Amino acid sequence: MVSPWIDLLTPLALTVGVVVALGALLVALLPRYRWVVAGLLLIIVTPIMLVGFLPNGQWGISDWDYYFSYHEVVRDLTLTYGTVPTWNPYICGGTTAVGDPEFPFFTPTFLLELLYGVPFGLRLAAMVTTAIGALGMLALAHRLKLSALAGLLAALAFSFGSVTILELVEGHPNVFAVMYIPWIFWSWLAAYQSSNGNRRHSRLWSLLTGVLLAATFLQGGIYLLMYTAGAFIFLLAVVRRRVDALRVTVTAGVWGLSLAALKLVPVLLWLTQFQDQSYASSASTLTSLPEIFLGRYLHGSEVIPNQGSGWHEYGAYVGPLVLALAALALTRIKRSRVIKLLLVAGLIAIAISSSGPLLKPLFDQASFLPRSNVSRLVLFTVLPLALLAGIGLDRLRQLLASVISPKYKLNVVIPSIVAVIALGVVATDLGSLTQPLSEQAFTVLPTVSATTAQEPLQHTFARYEIRDEDGVDHSRAYAATLANYGTQAYCTVLGAPPSVATVEQTEEPQALVRTRSPDGTATLLRWEPDKIVAQVASVESTDVMVNANYARGWEVNGNPAIEIKNQLAITIPAGSHTLTFTYAPPGFVFGQMVTLLALLLAVGLLIYPRISNLGK
Repeated sequence: MVSPWIDLLTPLALTVGVVVALGALLVALLPRYRWVVAGLLLIIVTPIMLVGFLPNGQWGISDWDYYFSYHEVVRDLTLTYGTVPTWNPYICGGTTAVGDPEFPFFTPTFLLELLYGVPFGLRLAAMVTTAIGALGMLALAHRLKLSALAGLLAALAFSFGSVTILELVEGHPNVFAVMYIPWIFWSWLAAYQSSNGNRRHSRLWSLLTGVLLAATFLQGGIYLLMYTAGAFIFLLAVVRRRVDALRVTVTAGVWGLSLAALKLVPVLLWLTQFQDQSYASSASTLTSLPEIFLGRYLHGSEVIPNQGSGWHEYGAYVGPLVLALAALALTRIKRSRVIKLLLVAGLIAIAISSSGPLLKPLFDQASFLPRSNVSRLVLFTVLPLALLAGIGLDRLRQLLASVISPKYKLNVVIPSIVAVIALGVVATDLGSLTQPLSEQAFTVLPTVSATTAQEPLQHTFARYEIRDEDGVDHSRAYAATLANYGTQAYCTVLGAPPSVATVEQTEEPQALVRTRSPDGTATLLRWEPDKIVAQVASVESTDVMVNANYARGWEVNGNPAIEIKNQLAITIPAGSHTLTFTYAPPGFVFGQMVTLLALLLAVGLLIYPRISNLGK
């Protein structure tokens, strides 16, 4: 599936090119407000680039089906019970909610889902986070002293190349966390630059870096955090003032860990019980770099030998003009330390992301590390590559200015016009691929199940698959979720082994609470996601089983529950008993206390000068 060059002539692609060119011209003509105009232009361009994410009444392909279901459950539990969900009973027989690394409750984008519903909220979040990431690249370019036009080019290449758009089309909302990455480096650089002078400013910038790191984790960007940690190690090795850099990094890291503790601690404790046992090994890609950076391939393409995973794990189209400008920047490599560092960073990211199966033994030994396609690290090649392209655009303007007559200020006007045209061409090129990619994401016709699950909860394997015009089957397990079923269609790799009975396995509805003794009785009195109350009676000692997965944190009448055949259970003596099963995520209270303390310290750091001035 290839998006040919003729797509450059589509109305939408031409529209985005013209809009960017006109906006860039305005940036060139308004020296005082050029950065503001550039930022507004990126916001305007985003919905044009991602036109396929606008509402069309259809559901998403691939992993969107799972995340629609997952987020619908979290949204429904939040609105129904008015509190932070702690246990998710609907996914594969039950799993932790707050201890899931991808738990969306603490993310700012989840507010969009609460307000507008999951199908539209997730689409809107995709556009908002893409725009925020583009603005972050613009800010980072400004920090590195690039021109506004160069910063605009870097932002376009980073946010509207295919590296993150392909992930969004596949249905990976954890890639929303990409929006924080350029902002993290922007604030880290500010902290480092001020550490040699104003230490208070350095501490404040370090705090902001920590906030952004925490936000990345809360957004579900565990892979991105791991890659960012590697980037920080690289920075510590190459900067001149390594002690200052180490101080900034450690300070920001402590802030990040503390602010994210309310979710981080439950996640870590959950992982001690249920570790990721799967490893999606990517192919070796060193010989396929032209296809990765220049191949105009749509979602679902098979491009490189032994690809294994979908093209969304590999594609990182930036286009020939962006690569040419990045190459032009290298002509100044002897005079610019920044260019040297960007080049080395990009080459290291390429080397690691291309290594494919070579790193599998490492992940097998270090199972605590996030285990997925290491090819995703190509994002950290695109970031320095985009900045190099911006530097190359400034270099092109300098070269033109040096050979053009200064008469009538032509040595200023003509380079600016050339830069404006270049930005329009890049936007058209990127848009001509990004727009058809976005239109692949939401193409599944919605459906509803024939029946509604009996209260309080039933489980099903039903996927309600539909075949599209291309002969591809798409699951619509989201339909089961809307009908109040717990779905077994998708299971998290960090969850308990699914052990519940489903409607397909029994002729009669499976009782939520039952006794193993044939003479025992169990009556459900109350059901909540993390609380089940039942009246149980038996003439002999027996096991009481709940049709839900077992995990540490479940208690019965204040005592730890037990596990029988991976299900939640307890053994009772003969007689009549009222049993109250409750779930409290291990470490959640402690994590909240750490986060609250960190917030109080952060507020103190912000207002300390005002407090000290009161005594003067």
